[in-house]
Amino acid sequence: MKKRQILLIIALMFITVLTFYPVLSASFVNLDDRVMITGNWKIQSLSPANLKILLFEPHFKLYHPLVNLSYAIEYNFFGADPYFYHANNLIIHLLNTLLVFFIFFRLTGKNFIIAYLTAFIFACHPLHVEPVAWVSGRKDTLYAFFFLASWLMYLKSYSKQGRKYVLTIAASLLLFLCACLSKSMAVTLPAVLILCDWFSERKFDKKAFFKYLPYFVIAVIFSFGTYALYYTADQKSDLTLYTLFVNFAASHFNMLFYIAKFLIPVKLSAIYPYFYDVNANPPDYILYSPALLYGIIVLILYSLKKTKVIFFGFSFFIVTVLPVINILPTGISSVADRYTYIPLIGFAYIIAAGFAYLYGIVKKEYMRAILTAVISAVFILMSFTAHTKAEKWLNTKTLFDDIIKNYPADIAYAHAYSVRGDWFRENEMNKEAEKDLNLALFFDEDADLAKFSLAAIMQEKGRYDEALDLYASLPEDDINIAKAYTHFANIYYKHRRDAKTAHEIVENALKQFPNDFFLYMTLGNFYNFEERFDKAEESFKKAKKIYPDNREPYLNLADVYNKTGRDDLAAKEYAEYISKYGEDGFIYNKLGGLHFKSGSYDAAEKIFAYAAKLDPNNYEAYNYLGRIYAMKEEYKKASYYFTLSILTNKDYVPSYFHRAAIHLITENYLKAEQDAIMVKKLGGIIPEDFKNEIREKSGIIL
Repeated sequence: MKKRQILLIIALMFITVLTFYPVLSASFVNLDDRVMITGNWKIQSLSPANLKILLFEPHFKLYHPLVNLSYAIEYNFFGADPYFYHANNLIIHLLNTLLVFFIFFRLTGKNFIIAYLTAFIFACHPLHVEPVAWVSGRKDTLYAFFFLASWLMYLKSYSKQGRKYVLTIAASLLLFLCACLSKSMAVTLPAVLILCDWFSERKFDKKAFFKYLPYFVIAVIFSFGTYALYYTADQKSDLTLYTLFVNFAASHFNMLFYIAKFLIPVKLSAIYPYFYDVNANPPDYILYSPALLYGIIVLILYSLKKTKVIFFGFSFFIVTVLPVINILPTGISSVADRYTYIPLIGFAYIIAAGFAYLYGIVKKEYMRAILTAVISAVFILMSFTAHTKAEKWLNTKTLFDDIIKNYPADIAYAHAYSVRGDWFRENEMNKEAEKDLNLALFFDEDADLAKFSLAAIMQEKGRYDEALDLYASLPEDDINIAKAYTHFANIYYKHRRDAKTAHEIVENALKQFPNDFFLYMTLGNFYNFEERFDKAEESFKKAKKIYPDNREPYLNLADVYNKTGRDDLAAKEYAEYISKYGEDGFIYNKLGGLHFKSGSYDAAEKIFAYAAKLDPNNYEAYNYLGRIYAMKEEYKKASYYFTLSILTNKDYVPSYFHRAAIHLITENYLKAEQDAIMVKKLGGIIPEDFKNEIREKSGIIL
């Protein structure tokens, strides 16, 4: 490859980064990012036990272990900082762009212009903003990486013989398996390989059959596995012959929709509306769409008399988009930009080859200059549009503002209002939240996220009957149902003083969700409050086993052990907490408190001194140090530390009281009185023996 060509590829990488640069400032959005990253405890550990869960258990009815593994690796190094997740999505997109270039560079006999333009369209088309800008779009970018790498390895096998050929095909198969483990949409690769062999005029013989066979075996396994996992018995029963017929007709419209959005990428949206009422007869434009699409296919077939390019590109699109044309419904809308991430390559190739053809037949230099200027202007506009679209993904509000602006009044937008309302609730903008959530329920009375979020607001406002009604209306398979049970139970326990019903709610919920961390934590808290410590310990241990990287079970177990006099076990929990999460002044306070309680004052002193060193504002550590020195009768030091505690927290009652006691011992009655007055002012209680002693010694009456 020439130096100039290498520089052009580097320029493409730079342009792609500029196009998607806004996503690096974006936060997570409340569109699956919560269940995939911020609220997904499975990704928070790379322990062997957790890796087993990541790699072998489905995640919300979908099996994409390599996606979860990629999140787990990021979380292990970067925590929940969205910058790194977005940056890695962009890096994968850049790698995919290079793979597209090298695939078509090889497929077209090293035609740089066609390969370059195909890669450019793939890199910067506005339809590709969603899978790159959306952290949960990792399923598409990651499966595409393995899909394209497998495809490239397969093309490389054309020039291999013997052992090298076998190794190349084996590598392609392994990469294909990784693609399917990232997203089952990758199952279309075997058909793409056959299409490539036809395009490259390879022989279709017995040897070819056995070459394709393992690809098809993998594809069939993942296709049936996805169907079995995703569709419940009720969903399968809803797929009548009539609904399948309507979905089949609508699937043609969906493909035409993608073609139109590729050519004119306007009003792109993270969620699209339903094109018709699924409970009514479909409109004419749905019923006529098959005729229009088949008419286009006839023209495509006719083009075979002149070239294979158009047929190859269009067939590539049709084949790769087939799993998501919505004959079997998926998601909250029937189309999505991310579904075009791989299929769009087919159209990109047609455009690139068309430009190369026109450039080749035009002989006059000024005409070539005009043609180059036109394609450059189109590409600049394309990149600018993608850049503008990427800016909409800054946060949940900006994204859903854009969605609602594009399609403001459709039943599918119940979800959009639900999500934006939920974001308002999380950000304590309850007035705006209630408005959006009620709009969501107006458009769709079964908008479950709206019900859950509105119930949380009602609970916060103390309108418990309304909250209970909303929680109770959620279906058993709702994504928030386990959380709803915890809130439901807490209302009965804390506000209705009905512990029996609260326990029954949690215990029944655990039959449905036997591995839910929050249900066990809720049950443990009930038992702890009731001083049924053996049951509390059992519940917290189960929670800890389910979610070993959550901090709360360690603290709750330590609290139970502390209350039951098992200080050694409490200390063990605190030590384990510190080993997992690093040094924490709060935990050292707890650990020091155990030593203080047991009378090991020297050990306690060292721990509290270290806690204060970790956090110079640790007023509780200063207070304990003051108490330790008071017991050692080193009153000057004791007073010093109580004063430090008060300086770091002027409302901390215990330090005022303990300092008052030191002043009383050292016969500084006026200061003792001042500190005692502060205790009363802050709502503290002064013991009668203290009052009597200061009255007897100084005549001061408190």
